[in-house]
Amino acid sequence: MLSASIDYTIQQLPTLLKDLPGKSAQERMAGRVVALPAAIPSDAKLSAVMILLFKKASNWHLCLIKRAENKGAHSGQFAFPGGSLDESDASLLHTAIRETNEEIGVPLNEEQIIGSLTPLYIPVSNFMVHPFVAYCDAPINYALQIEEVAFVKELKLEHLLNPINKTKTSIRLRDAPNTEIEVPAYKISDTELIWGATAMILAEFEVILSRTTAQII
Repeated sequence: MLSASIDYTIQQLPTLLKDLPGKSAQERMAGRVVALPAAIPSDAKLSAVMILLFKKASNWHLCLIKRAENKGAHSGQFAFPGGSLDESDASLLHTAIRETNEEIGVPLNEEQIIGSLTPLYIPVSNFMVHPFVAYCDAPINYALQIEEVAFVKELKLEHLLNPINKTKTSIRLRDAPNTEIEVPAYKISDTELIWGATAMILAEFEVILSRTTAQII
């Protein structure tokens, strides 16, 4: 029954994405290692990510990447394909499209874009992230940008909507490495968690998906 309701919800997404729940939904899964400032800095860097939706084996999935281990603020974390606005990008949408192709080898065009979510400021890296949502055919092969991406994780939307897959995890504070805080997270498996900005983006998307799935179940 849930699978059928997700099919219906996906059909309704272009309309659902016109009425975003916004910050209140993001805050359900907020977990910050650097406090949110009173105002977004004027030098915040612009970036964009892509929530890539596709159907595989009769189930709707979204695509996550595991960031490569490096010295970056988001090293080793699960995230969406995406990156910084480039001078050659005509818009942040084009940034998300370009980065999706560069990082995982999935080409997209503007006709596949169905909407966007609420932008999110990330204090730890000073990025203002703009999430977009797109349909695509189920990828057969991924061409990974190995210096940026360790691997791809395909997550069923049913998994995202199942409350049993919400948990908490301990994270060390960046400015106080001997201090740990407990933050909310989505559990992919016993050893894989999504937290931070990606979890906050997912939280808003989850609320949007739940608007119709909750009515049908």
